[in-house]
Amino acid sequence: MPEEIVRIQASDLVQACERLLQKVGVPPDEARIIAEIVVEADLRGVESHGLLRLPAYVHRVQAGLMTPKTEVKVVRERTASVLLDAQRGFGQVAGVRAMTQAMERARQHGVGVAAVRNANHFGIAAYYAMMALPHRMIGVVTANAAPSMAAWGGAAPVLGTNPVCIAIPTGGDVDIVLDMASSVVARGKIRLAANKGERIPLGWALDAQGRPTDDPKAALEGTLVPIGGPKGYGLALAIDVLSGVLTGADFGTRLTSVHDLKQPSSVGFVTQALDISAFADWDDFRRDMQSLVQEILNSPRAPGVERIYLPGEIEWLKRQDRLQNGVPVPASVLAEIRGLAQELGVKIAL
Repeated sequence: MPEEIVRIQASDLVQACERLLQKVGVPPDEARIIAEIVVEADLRGVESHGLLRLPAYVHRVQAGLMTPKTEVKVVRERTASVLLDAQRGFGQVAGVRAMTQAMERARQHGVGVAAVRNANHFGIAAYYAMMALPHRMIGVVTANAAPSMAAWGGAAPVLGTNPVCIAIPTGGDVDIVLDMASSVVARGKIRLAANKGERIPLGWALDAQGRPTDDPKAALEGTLVPIGGPKGYGLALAIDVLSGVLTGADFGTRLTSVHDLKQPSSVGFVTQALDISAFADWDDFRRDMQSLVQEILNSPRAPGVERIYLPGEIEWLKRQDRLQNGVPVPASVLAEIRGLAQELGVKIAL
């Protein structure tokens, strides 16, 4: 039987998240940033990185594993690059500050790179890459994560589902936003299926013995499958080097899950901004992008395919719908948020 879904306005969800975060000591301005990024994930249909994650953030703060106030310090910098230390703070706050720094450098030098270490889970990578779009810049973000994926041919998790996002302005209504994990599916989607009591498609994961499984609980005890086999494995490894080894963050099996309430986390990520005007005139770039987009969207379709979408377009369409009609929240997730509010003694309008 399908789980009940409740539609809730995004503004109400943001307000509820803010109140819960402030209750455990997160400053109001930072609580707003985190809440907006959490809800943005649900607006875009990436429920695995939205409200589902909030209880884990709160519990890690309560356990002393995350600092409620995120104080980001500069470790080293050059003209076009900077390395930041989030000092065990919220990844969302550090992520916004990093991309802001990257864009400031890009304005001056054409490109800007801001890397972060000692952070926590930062939600959807798309949020930070998309920050560059209104400034006529291309945003690129990579991050590492706790091990949940085996090497190609392996049966034990040694790498995270390390994501990469590239956001490119098109000059039209819909921009290109490639936001992907290096596994066939994000681990959060399997956790969401487990919460709903649903099966998962074969090919997503292996159980603890290295066998294909459609049981999400067995998958969570086993390992995810890299996208494209050896290609996804190689991509995850490269991202772990860029985001973890290079920045001085944890990497590989040293990384801690956001759901671990015993050990602190030291996630690493890299934000990059490319100012288009450093390489091309905006009008020329926009003209060529629109030409490319139309060529792709108007190309012949395979049998049974109604339309072709740009990367990120489906998420954009979901966002438009959910802003107007409310965000669909599974009853199990809503119950968990309400339970958290009761636990903290916070009144929320959900």
